[in-house]
Amino acid sequence: MADLSAPQNRATSNDVLAVAEQWLQQGRACALATVIETWGSAPRPIGSHLLIDADGNFEGSVSGGCVEGEVVTEAMDTIEDGTARLLEFGVADETAWRVGLSCGGRITVRVEALSSPDWLAQLNAARTSRRGAVLVTDIARGTTTVFTEDALPSDGALQDEIGARLRSAKSGRFQPDDGRDLFLNVHVPALRIIAVGAVHITQALAPMAKIAGYDLTVIDPRTAFATPERFTDVDLRAQWPEEALDKQPLDAHSAVIAVTHDPKIDDPALEAALKAHCFYIGALGSKKTHGRRVERLLEKGFSLESIDRIHAPIGLNIGAASPAEIAVAIMAEVILARRGAKA
Repeated sequence: MADLSAPQNRATSNDVLAVAEQWLQQGRACALATVIETWGSAPRPIGSHLLIDADGNFEGSVSGGCVEGEVVTEAMDTIEDGTARLLEFGVADETAWRVGLSCGGRITVRVEALSSPDWLAQLNAARTSRRGAVLVTDIARGTTTVFTEDALPSDGALQDEIGARLRSAKSGRFQPDDGRDLFLNVHVPALRIIAVGAVHITQALAPMAKIAGYDLTVIDPRTAFATPERFTDVDLRAQWPEEALDKQPLDAHSAVIAVTHDPKIDDPALEAALKAHCFYIGALGSKKTHGRRVERLLEKGFSLESIDRIHAPIGLNIGAASPAEIAVAIMAEVILARRGAKA
């Protein structure tokens, strides 16, 4: 594990926040620069961070290198006088090509001093517990508030906006009707697919999940199926679902697909997924097979409303027949469930 107490320049946006909390605990005066708006082909996405201390050490990036020097200089002034700054940079011509802005572009960066802010600890705690969170900054007033997926604001317009941004995982500015200029920085845990069943469908699904940005875990107690030869570079658990999920609990940012066709293996995973309110739950099998599954789950005490969250037969209805086509249908349905779009 990297020594986060030593200055480094290769942290990801999320790592920067963990480092910021450590630096503050060490008594280091710091400023945080955040990309709040972009135009054109920006090298770093909205929400990217650059952390700077009073000695000029820094973590992260807001531009891939083209404006970091000026941001660091402004950050040093911010640390000294405590005044937040809003910086706008335009990048074009030779500089644009050098840093990857082939069409040029502009970025707006907000720089603020950090003086043991409560919001940083709250945000990092939410990230550690795999809860989605949105950091809301009132740009004019300089106030910052953390809202988590299980504690949204009472303000209806802001609540709806935060909910939509948690689903899309996109940060950005928001101007409600009251005239405020807010920046919503969205932090969501890595999305996971838990595939119960090391079958041909799962083999085809594995590369699709990776390309789509999902972490994949495959669980199957049948050691003849769950072999490294069949699942290269995959988190493979040759265990019963109860055992595997006890070590890696499910949450609202997890999708569960049950594809063994064996109730002894599939049902415990489906029960755990319903209890954890996973954003997607799917099970392989015909309508008749699912009818028997519904009866078993009712006997376990689950309500029909809860059971109806299971997508069965699994996958979008695209006429899929082969394992690879079924995997495409499943992946599409998972993405649909996550983004909240209409089929």
